[in-house]
Amino acid sequence: MSWVPITKNELEDIINQQLAECTPDLIAIFNEYRVPLVLAPIVRFKSIEGVFIVARKNNNVLYYEDIEEGFNFSPIDENGMIKERWCNQDSLRSAIHKWLRNN
Repeated sequence: MSWVPITKNELEDIINQQLAECTPDLIAIFNEYRVPLVLAPIVRFKSIEGVFIVARKNNNVLYYEDIEEGFNFSPIDENGMIKERWCNQDSLRSAIHKWLRNN
């Protein structure tokens, strides 16, 4: 089976499902920094590919890594390139907690 990039609609479904498992305060925090899904460049396996940014706080973004099927956060540069690729398989709830602790 070959990998196929996630679509915006598929990711919106994942976000909505996982937000339903969050506490009201986490939902409020996420919604404060939530952005319309935007495809951002990231270096994967020595080539530039794309991942969807789901939230942004200053120069840090929360994005969905669809190969690993999890949420991660990273600094972003002035050109919109995600600087660090992580392979965490965090749920949205876990990623929001980590993101807030580190920003």
